[in-house]
Amino acid sequence: MGGRCVCCSCFLTTVIFIGGVVCLIVFLGVLPYKNIKFHVLDASLTQFYLTNDDILHYHLALNFSLRNSNKKTSISYYYIGSSTYCYGKDLAVVSLTPFRQGSKNTTVLAPVFQGQAPLKLRGSDLRDFNNDQRDGSYSIHVQLYLTSKLKYAGGGRGSNIGIIAKCGLLRIPLLGSSFDNQTASGGIFNTKKCKVSTVNLDSSSG
Repeated sequence: MGGRCVCCSCFLTTVIFIGGVVCLIVFLGVLPYKNIKFHVLDASLTQFYLTNDDILHYHLALNFSLRNSNKKTSISYYYIGSSTYCYGKDLAVVSLTPFRQGSKNTTVLAPVFQGQAPLKLRGSDLRDFNNDQRDGSYSIHVQLYLTSKLKYAGGGRGSNIGIIAKCGLLRIPLLGSSFDNQTASGGIFNTKKCKVSTVNLDSSSG
């Protein structure tokens, strides 16, 4: 009976130890990402109109700040993509140049969305577009998608981590519009913080 209790105690201790190690690994892998912040610094919309054959012509330039506040951990971004969504439709996706960001460093990303896209609007989406067109300020959702890997001060590397930075709905004035003229004296765009979530790509692929 005593031997059985000893075995149970050893088994329980082993499970607790393994669980603790797993939790520590997950904690160390996720914690540095809490110190990575994304903001939309500026947005410039110089073209945004819909033709009679439902083709949207657009030219949107964005500036994002990407801040790595970790003291000893750098991060490599292997893929960076930025997407826009408006009036119930995906507008465009732009890929940016991969790079490595050192600790306590801020990097500015500057995607430009330019081109034409089919945009058939109906119902509330059409009403919202017409209202925005009248006001001269348009509602556009913006996101960033990144694939990354941490590099620790001792030389170790972390897992492949996917990052999604949701920057929400931006109200962007069309340059030269009445809304733009009304707001120019007080500043056109207010910096907006993005909400960041992460996923372990190594575990999800398995």
